[in-house]
Amino acid sequence: MARNRVLAVAASLGFLALVSFNAAAGWQGTWHYYDEEGVLVGSWTAGCGAADGRWGVVTDNKVFIQGCRDES
Repeated sequence: MARNRVLAVAASLGFLALVSFNAAAGWQGTWHYYDEEGVLVGSWTAGCGAADGRWGVVTDNKVFIQGCRDES
């Protein structure tokens, strides 16, 4: 019985670690902000190290691109 409990706890902790990693990875990317005419007016990159930053205007018309671009 104790062995089953240890295995269940280990499996639960593994699952929680996986969920936590996926949640953290979901925050790596860039928001692109567009005006009413569809012109890019701003951007916000987060979770990408040296590429992190903001510029321009924040609008409600936005698109999220997940992941970080390569430096090359």
